[in-house]
Amino acid sequence: MNIIYTKRNYPPHLGNLLHITDSIDLAWDALMGIQYTELRQAIYQTKEEFQRFRQLLVNAVLATDIMDKELKSLRNSRWEKTFAEKSQQNKGGDNEVNRKATVVIEHIIQASDVAHTMQHW
Repeated sequence: MNIIYTKRNYPPHLGNLLHITDSIDLAWDALMGIQYTELRQAIYQTKEEFQRFRQLLVNAVLATDIMDKELKSLRNSRWEKTFAEKSQQNKGGDNEVNRKATVVIEHIIQASDVAHTMQHW
């Protein structure tokens, strides 16, 4: 399975998430269609923005899987690394801002994924 994910540019630890990565790939392929050219131009204009958008999309979708203990551990580790006291003093420019934004978005998605189940209907 790691070969499949390597070809798709997913990390090997996502081997047990085939259904999620397949969904991401299907949605990505649709977004890359000619009918969405203007939308893509509004989302990103440079190669760096394209890569950042793809990374953010994958991380956001994976954040919806709150049952996978390994992914939860990785997210919590990134939170600790990103917002630790030492990290606050380390000014990393755009990379640090992007990392912080990604970590916060992941946790917001997790919270909203859980919170809607607690609403009374």
